[in-house]
Amino acid sequence: MKVKQNYVSNQYHQVYFTFVASEINEIFEEVLINHGISDKEAKKQSNYIVELVQEKIEDIIEEEISKLEVVPISARRYRYLTRISRTSPLLVICQFPILPSGLQIKLPTKIPKGIFEFHYIDEVINDFTRQILILNDEFEYKEAECAEQGSVIKYDIVYMRDDLVISEIADQEISLDDVEQPDRAMFLNASVGSSIILDEDENVVVKAIVKEIKNLVVKKLTNKVVESLRFLHTKTVSQFRNKIKEIFTFSTSVVVLLNFLADFVLQTGDIQFDDYIINHFLDHEMVPKTKKEQTRYLEEVKKEIVKEYIIWIINLNSSDLDPIYMDKIVEEYEFEKILFNNPMRIDGYQEFIARHTYEVRVFQYCIEQNIIEL
Repeated sequence: MKVKQNYVSNQYHQVYFTFVASEINEIFEEVLINHGISDKEAKKQSNYIVELVQEKIEDIIEEEISKLEVVPISARRYRYLTRISRTSPLLVICQFPILPSGLQIKLPTKIPKGIFEFHYIDEVINDFTRQILILNDEFEYKEAECAEQGSVIKYDIVYMRDDLVISEIADQEISLDDVEQPDRAMFLNASVGSSIILDEDENVVVKAIVKEIKNLVVKKLTNKVVESLRFLHTKTVSQFRNKIKEIFTFSTSVVVLLNFLADFVLQTGDIQFDDYIINHFLDHEMVPKTKKEQTRYLEEVKKEIVKEYIIWIINLNSSDLDPIYMDKIVEEYEFEKILFNNPMRIDGYQEFIARHTYEVRVFQYCIEQNIIEL
């Protein structure tokens, strides 16, 4: 693989990656082996295999980018100049914003304590408690009159033309928590006896007649239940709630701090973003179409870039800071994967820890420099 850099500007970078045919073939072979796909099956799953190969290629590119002297900022954009094929060479361009060399950022001398006061902690504790109880089967279904999130509904399907019943299917069931049920939103707030139109075409109406609603009710949190949950060594309800409050307060404080610092730098600094940066974020199908929404979108983009500048400058210049909050970072990982009902977490443990360690170091730096007092 050949790697050639193009220093587009002080804020923007692009790298050319050239793979010879034999390297691409090796990647295909590795993907087939790792995913247990035989050569015979490969012909039927060609599109899926190309997607897996593309992921592998971008992993290889990301590893090469980490070796460069520039510091990548924000999302990468890939441009494939040739088609991914097992028997052909491949040329890929990877483009991304970078930390400008020599950039200096002035931080505030003091940050008001008031920004770290959070008034919705009880709601978070309750949401988290509900999630962890559900994940541990500490719930039951009870008959109810009105459907809500988490309800299980039994219903009959009726096919009608005008007032004539063509056909009926009895005792269907739907869970309003099942993301694979496309009609679940139609049943929200339905009552026993409700008639819900599922489809209507050429005078044929498909209705769901609600027969039974059972709502998910979590059990009461007791010391015995807390012990069975085994969440971060908590054993009592008080310990459990205090631990959630502690984790959430710490996590949110880091987020609030980074937002405050970014706003401060944008308002008081003299940071200009060149056209390469702006075009990088405008060249996307999800960009808002109206001028007003586009302006708001770019303001958010600039804020996120400045946050990255702050994170990287502090981490590069304060790498000697001992990560004294590592225990809290690990606790936050356990908290988030339950709160968002994602036991595997998309970003994975190592990525979460590595990234959040960088963010938390900004928090630690501001405390040690007496910029904030907690």
